[in-house]
Amino acid sequence: MSRYIARITTILTLLATLTLIPTALSAQSNSTESPYSRFGLGRLDQQAPHALRGMGGLTSAIRDNMIINPANPASYTAVDSMTFLFDFGLSMGMHMLTESNKRDARMVGNFDYATALIPLGRHFAASTGILPYSTVGYRYGTREPVPGVKGHYSAIAFKGEGNLQEAYLGFAWKPLPYWSLGVNASYLFGNLQHERRITFDIKESQNPTFFEYLRIRSLGVRIGMQGMIPLPTEGHQISLGLTYEPKLPMWSRQLLLQTESVTGQSTHIISADTISSKSLFARPHVASAGFAYTIANKLIVGADVKYSRWGEALSATKSQEYQGVDQWQVALGMSWIPNDRSSHYGRRIAYRAGLHGENAYLRIPNSLGGYNAYYQLGGNLGLGLPLVDKRSHVDVTLGYSYLLPSSRTGLAEHYLTLGVALRFNEAWFKPIKLD
Repeated sequence: MSRYIARITTILTLLATLTLIPTALSAQSNSTESPYSRFGLGRLDQQAPHALRGMGGLTSAIRDNMIINPANPASYTAVDSMTFLFDFGLSMGMHMLTESNKRDARMVGNFDYATALIPLGRHFAASTGILPYSTVGYRYGTREPVPGVKGHYSAIAFKGEGNLQEAYLGFAWKPLPYWSLGVNASYLFGNLQHERRITFDIKESQNPTFFEYLRIRSLGVRIGMQGMIPLPTEGHQISLGLTYEPKLPMWSRQLLLQTESVTGQSTHIISADTISSKSLFARPHVASAGFAYTIANKLIVGADVKYSRWGEALSATKSQEYQGVDQWQVALGMSWIPNDRSSHYGRRIAYRAGLHGENAYLRIPNSLGGYNAYYQLGGNLGLGLPLVDKRSHVDVTLGYSYLLPSSRTGLAEHYLTLGVALRFNEAWFKPIKLD
């Protein structure tokens, strides 16, 4: 009993430690420079580890004893009962925006996630960590003539930043040899900031600035199941995976602030208002399903589909700036290891590739008075590089995504991202053998 208490204590300690990591790094968080992140909850982030992002983001049916997969908590029981896993990921890249003949390229980079997994016996395992949920990051502006004042203009600048993160604690149970169940309980938290500044080129003019500070808190639940079908050939297996997340409210607090200033003079607060709500935003119903064909320690090939009911979750906002829509996401991917026991290093590397596509969870207003939908398509290449101990790995993933608006009046975006993660595998509970 004391052994299990020690393991649970370790998990809780890790959770507290991991929660502090993104807090310390949040000031440098800059994973997007997208004007679209001005709307809703910002740009939704991937919650898959880099090892699975290299496979297009496959998660539902993936069971690997060396990969932590919090997207389906049923996968935790795939780990060896004597092994501790830790995974920490970072990313950086280039974000290019194109509209008509205009282009703008910006560098982005961010802390991605930190997760840990620990066995609790032959048929039980637990995981904890911190995952990204959404990010706000944009800087853009426009110049417009001042109504009724010939020859004068106003400069309007938009700026936003912030992110939402999710701390989770999950458990999995394998009641039958080919069936596993799991559940994650999570806490979503973070702050989003938006600013709109208007500056007139008229001397002694009153220049207003509008601020919105949004604080979000929410609880979440994710239930997962995986079934394994062994094939006649040894080591060959088909895995099926399902997950479900219920709709739950988000608690939000908005501070709306308007200030006014004259060039060279102090700034004055014109108005300030605080609004607390449990209906402005909500976590949507989410369901995913997938399958994977595996050859032990050699090949993984699979496909995923995920459905999120954002149209219902954001219906209470009644916003004229955006509209929530239900989201579909699909992924195809594979991983291949030529020979994990070879003396040749290149043959022990995991080579990964994948494709993914989705529609946005929001429709954004356009210059014609209507709304634009947009779609995102992308591809990934990845490597799983074994370290000297042959258990731990460095995952390197190169990804490209193209955000395509449904109308020619919309803004297109290109993302080129390089992700790096350390997957640490340590046999904590194996007894030391002395010769």
